[in-house]
Order: sequence, then C-alpha cells, then structure tokens
Amino acid sequence: MSKQRLQRPGIEVIADRTGDGELVERQHIYQLRLNMWLNKGDPVCWERPWGMVDRARLEDDGKTLITDLRIDRENLFAGLFHGIEGMRIGGVRRLKISPHLAYGKTGIPDRIPANAVVIVEIEFLSERK
Repeated sequence: MSKQRLQRPGIEVIADRTGDGELVERQHIYQLRLNMWLNKGDPVCWERPWGMVDRARLEDDGKTLITDLRIDRENLFAGLFHGIEGMRIGGVRRLKISPHLAYGKTGIPDRIPANAVVIVEIEFLSERK
C-alpha cells in the first residue's frame, strides 16, 4: 500500500484497505472499530466507551473502541471526519493526523499531549438502520 495525501493538508493516509460494502455517507450511523496511537507508537487507551454508549464497548484493555457512531462534525474531530472520505463498509484506513486537525493545543489530559500528531485506524463494520 502506498502513502497518499487527502485533499486536506495535515491528513496522510498511511494504509488503506478498500471495503466491498456501500460507500460511507455523512449523517448515517455505522458500527466501527477505532484504535489510536501517538506518533511514536504509544497506544491511546480509552477510559470509557463513547458514541452510542448503550452499544459501545472497549477491547484490548481499552486500546480498541467498538461503537455505533453518526458520521458528523459533532462526533468526529476534523482530521478523522475528513480522513474517512471515500471509505466503504468493510474498509480499514490508517491516518496520520496533524495536531491542528486532531486535539490541538490542549490535547486530552493524561491521554493525548498538547500538539500531538495522532495515528488513527478506523474500520467500518456495518451500517445501522
């Protein structure tokens, strides 16, 4: 797999496996698997599940989040929102996202430092009707 840049500076696709399902659409709800690492490879562990909490769960000691989530700007930070463009159900994409499109100058206390580059891997498992 080759590296590629999306149309937005600050987002780099570092791995992409095309799914064979329907195209992921904004404002729809999907079940997805999400993992995140800091730029040097340290995993970001989730403290608790988020998204549609009644359907969300953590695996791998909090390193993997499986949740149902509506694809919109309210639920996804900018780099992830724009980084999933063109994905299909069953697809997996790994993104390298610059701080200004991730958690910025504030980060998340005790989880993600200020001005951190993050690596995110997202897999769309299914659409929720």
